[in-house]
Amino acid sequence: MNFRNWIGTGFSKLMRSVTVLLWVIAVIGVTVSCDDDDNKPSGEYADGVFVVNEGNFGKGNGNITHFSDDKIATQDVFGLVNNGRALGDVVQSMTIEDNIGYVVVNNSKKVEVVTASTFESLYTIEELSLPRYVTVDDDFAYITEWVSFTDPGRVSVVDINKREIVKQITVGYGAENILEDNDLLYVSNSFANTVTVIDTDSREIIKTIEVVASPGELLEDANGKIWVVCGGNYGGNDGALVQIDPSKSKQESEESVVKTISLSINMAYPKAAISPDRTSIFYFTDTKVYRLNITDTTKPSGAFIEGTAGTSYYGIGIDRRTNEIYVADSKAFAGQGTVYRYQLNGDAIDNFTTGIGPGGFAFHE
Repeated sequence: MNFRNWIGTGFSKLMRSVTVLLWVIAVIGVTVSCDDDDNKPSGEYADGVFVVNEGNFGKGNGNITHFSDDKIATQDVFGLVNNGRALGDVVQSMTIEDNIGYVVVNNSKKVEVVTASTFESLYTIEELSLPRYVTVDDDFAYITEWVSFTDPGRVSVVDINKREIVKQITVGYGAENILEDNDLLYVSNSFANTVTVIDTDSREIIKTIEVVASPGELLEDANGKIWVVCGGNYGGNDGALVQIDPSKSKQESEESVVKTISLSINMAYPKAAISPDRTSIFYFTDTKVYRLNITDTTKPSGAFIEGTAGTSYYGIGIDRRTNEIYVADSKAFAGQGTVYRYQLNGDAIDNFTTGIGPGGFAFHE
């Protein structure tokens, strides 16, 4: 074989090898792409955000709005999917865990469980008394309940495989938000000024932490600290953000509160959201949104977002997938509400219409 033929033969072999290699890479790419798609929940509501619309008290017109990544707002997705069934009276909150949605219906005293990506009804958790929020840990759902306006609140423990309540734990008055952290449950008691700590193994109360009046939202920051959003006393301007060190939760004698930041306002709705990197807390009052860094020791000097078009802000959330802020305007429950969307830097994006009394959000992770 002469030199020219040897070069030609070698080049042909090289090209065949490159072609085979490119084919293998393409197949792997397709396979990975298919695997990624297979791991994603399928269904019409598998992306976007759910808006929790309370509805008018006693009217049974609470529902869920879905806002897709394609910016399409679909009203009353539960009724739409489930043969026109009404969700119920005062739709309080929604939690998504492993593509299962837990929709808390406060005055109807139940939790509707759905497949989050399709919103098809799976079952209903009943025998509850004024339920508020849900968190899920392994095979158990933990539901806070006010019970009544005169009795202590409680946490109902639900075996989600057996679909039944297996224990009820009495906590403080007005059991509100709930957060699970390292096998401990933190429950804000909104009719009081305390946070109850429960061991998930023993399901017993191990500590009660005193904070500021009317505690609501519970958030975990980038340093593992827990923040309690406290509305303050009725008619006062003593709302505050209280930071708790969870490493002190198992020692009754140790002080759990790290710092308390007075906000000099009354927060009628002690709700908040935390940034995707968990370093900034966003809270609101009236039609203003404020931003506080977790290292701050004093309240913000001014509003982060001035809602000039808003009427009555009632909820806030942040989509960790898109870094977008969602602010709910209840319009004083006089009709359909509005949700305003902002970039994480505060720049306005757009808005869309919801049901009556939007007050909360549930995001796909």
